Amino acid sequence: MAYLNANIPLMEAYVRTNFLQNRADHFDPKIDTYLPCTIFAVTSIPHRVPLFHFHMEDGGVWFRMPIHAFCSKPDVPQEEIHQLMMWDCFSHYVAVTKFDFFAEKRMVYLDRKQNQRYGKYLYTIDWAHEDTNILDVNNSQVPGEHKCGHVIQLDDGNYAIQPNNRVKMFDPSTSSHWGENIIERKIGKSFFTVENQPRWMLSGGDKFDYDVVENKK
Repeated sequence: MAYLNANIPLMEAYVRTNFLQNRADHFDPKIDTYLPCTIFAVTSIPHRVPLFHFHMEDGGVWFRMPIHAFCSKPDVPQEEIHQLMMWDCFSHYVAVTKFDFFAEKRMVYLDRKQNQRYGKYLYTIDWAHEDTNILDVNNSQVPGEHKCGHVIQLDDGNYAIQPNNRVKMFDPSTSSHWGENIIERKIGKSFFTVENQPRWMLSGGDKFDYDVVENKK
């Protein structure tokens, strides 16, 4: 698992110039422009949104820009980041995976205003913690609290990062009930292990194909 920085599948995008000139909090669509860029990596810092690194046509390199700084085509109205994301990063340890099963698939998610937002799956960001001596893992490995982040290229030109419980993915061979809720899902809070039951004991000794015996005491 990468610490702090991780490569991502390259994203050919546009960056909104208000973010390049320290005007991100004073966005004015009348004066904003859009410059091509290639997004190539992500930074993960707890209590911050994922931040992205990109390269521009003049050779310029910029680190740590939020997802609402970018769009997939020019002249796309800037979206409030709270409608594009639900959670900050869970730890410094980050993994990036482009799941083959999700590749090029359609996704839909429900934003905070209960609007359905449609787009295309790009890749997934996930978190854990490699150092067991650090006690505050910020819920990255707590079953009922863990969240991943699916990066989605929205149809309106913005990008979103959403967890499993906010998205649905359409696959023509398996989504036979697309658009329905076939069950009311509950948050999973269980840890699963096979090494915590004294009922099952190993036979011991140096036998290669050792037996497993039931302890009936």
